[in-house]
Amino acid sequence: MNSNIQRAQQYINCYQQQHPYQHSCCCGGGGSVGPTGPTGPTGPATASITVGTTTTGLPGTDASVINTGTSTNAVLAFTIPAGPTGPTGATGSIGVTGPTGPTGDIGPTGPTGATGATGATGEAGPIGETGPTGPTGEVGPTGPTANY
Repeated sequence: MNSNIQRAQQYINCYQQQHPYQHSCCCGGGGSVGPTGPTGPTGPATASITVGTTTTGLPGTDASVINTGTSTNAVLAFTIPAGPTGPTGATGSIGVTGPTGPTGDIGPTGPTGATGATGATGEAGPIGETGPTGPTGEVGPTGPTANY
């Protein structure tokens, strides 16, 4: 309904509430009611209402519906506020262990560490074979003579 028709209907309703026992025309001075007028023209063939978007609003805000279309082809956009966060649920069971991943690349060689402490001396090994006789050495100086 356009706004002029709505305003007129409000005036008529108001008059009828203030004058509940008068059944004459509200437009004149109490004359008789005339014959019914001709049927008016047919209105628009169809109108449509389509649900457009639905958006989650912030918690605590009001819900809203906005017509983003026309008066005969309405497209309604809804905004519904999110509810409060619910309580934490129970912990679920542990899942199956997944497969081992591939071996990664070899990293760079690290620095050489400090020299460790000297270990204990090990057991003596077995005595080896006697080696070959060496060459004869030089003649040494003559020793003192004995007196008998």
